[in-house]
Amino acid sequence: MGHGDAELGVVLKTTPLRESDLLVVLYTATHGRVSAVARGARRSVRRFAGALQLLVLGRYDLRRSRGELWSLEAADVEREWTQLATDVFAVAHASYIAELVGAIMPAESPEPELLDVIVGLWESLAEGGPSPAALRHVELALLELAGHQPALASCAACGETALESGAVFDPSRGGAICRRCAATSRGPGVRPLEPGTRAYLVEVASVHSPREARAVDDRHTTGERTAARDAMLAMVASLVGKPLKSLEYIAKLGAAAHKPT
Repeated sequence: MGHGDAELGVVLKTTPLRESDLLVVLYTATHGRVSAVARGARRSVRRFAGALQLLVLGRYDLRRSRGELWSLEAADVEREWTQLATDVFAVAHASYIAELVGAIMPAESPEPELLDVIVGLWESLAEGGPSPAALRHVELALLELAGHQPALASCAACGETALESGAVFDPSRGGAICRRCAATSRGPGVRPLEPGTRAYLVEVASVHSPREARAVDDRHTTGERTAARDAMLAMVASLVGKPLKSLEYIAKLGAAAHKPT
């Protein structure tokens, strides 16, 4: 990629490197998830124009370097939602999605729709604050793009659609498991899947944006929202294989505020 061919993307993570450099993990429309070295980024404000942070849709001037690392020459802000930085719940939700993208999306395997999903969450956060349903919608959209969409309409093991009684959610087997197949579901992530919880997740998955998903919260109980959250986090934990730091932070915030996140 030549100098000046700046591409649209978002920052997933930054890590200090040497005295003045940054290692930046980006998700771009053209190349998907890439890791790039931004030389002098900790000293040069002008070259990167505030684009090396969360809640920014930017244009990134990338150049292929040696090995898997790219070189980030410059960046500009296309749009930003950095006013959300004062809302700890909003930042926690945005940080979680950034960490999830980094964990489940393979390197340099672009899914152009993914940027729209992320920006949709930021717009929803800016418009109405954090919403459990908006976050579940984005989780489900990302899992689908990564090829790990959980089964909700039928049993992941046998295809049975009668899931009203005795069904469980088994993340290691791919989602909803019918009563008959549930006998062989074992493990820490397995949990009962009540009809209301499944209906909540199906409804959240069926809408077109995080903004639309917000209304789903009002149509379901706190218990259903919490059970849906726990099922999705079990799915994420099964896929990622390690705790996500952002999820631990969200749990602490939720405990402090006594409300589902």
